Amino acid sequence: MSSSWSALHAQLSRSVHRHSALATFSTLLPQNDRIGRFREPTKLLGWLHSRGSDPDSKNKMLSRLLQKACGDPSGSDLAVELLLLALWPGLCTLRHRLRDLAPVSALDADLVSQLTIGIRSARPERIRRVAATLLRNLERDLRRAYLHDANTRYSTCDCEGLDAVDANEQMDRPEVIAAAAASAFGKDGVLLTTVHIAGFSQKEAATLLGISHDAARKRCQRAMRRLTEFDGA
Repeated sequence: MSSSWSALHAQLSRSVHRHSALATFSTLLPQNDRIGRFREPTKLLGWLHSRGSDPDSKNKMLSRLLQKACGDPSGSDLAVELLLLALWPGLCTLRHRLRDLAPVSALDADLVSQLTIGIRSARPERIRRVAATLLRNLERDLRRAYLHDANTRYSTCDCEGLDAVDANEQMDRPEVIAAAAASAFGKDGVLLTTVHIAGFSQKEAATLLGISHDAARKRCQRAMRRLTEFDGA
């Protein structure tokens, strides 16, 4: 775990344990049923992170926090911070899956800031599984944003103008990969990058590129055949 990622977690942890936050925490959740028994954030988060805890009860708790984050001015900031910490293991998984699409420092900031936006703008009454929905939407939105950025920049990337050293150093950058694929395969290269580098499904890529799912499938197959032929040449 990088120092910046650890620092973000530590900052959130300190924030939810401030005296004023603890005072707010005591009124954040109802105390009249089984899952309202927590007296401070550490115990709540420990229970939410425990594999032995009942999934439905955890989802019920996350739903309550989401409702507070969206509709209760007095406790919304604390509810958002608790949700961020509750979903931190999922954020770590996304961070690993998206690490090739953006610089680490930008990715770390985007994960936390965009999840915060997702929490604030959520409609709790329409969400059945809180963790899965928020994290799935976050991954989708970040993948789209990073792919759009890479595909916007690939046309200005002069891959042929790179010397051997520069090319070797830059071929792990998404926009350079996108540029190389587009240079070799045209529009099929953009589709290939969308599916095999950015991680979209063929159906999702088809929607993004404004083509049918069947067309995306055929173009991916065609590009992969060309890539195999090119590799064997």
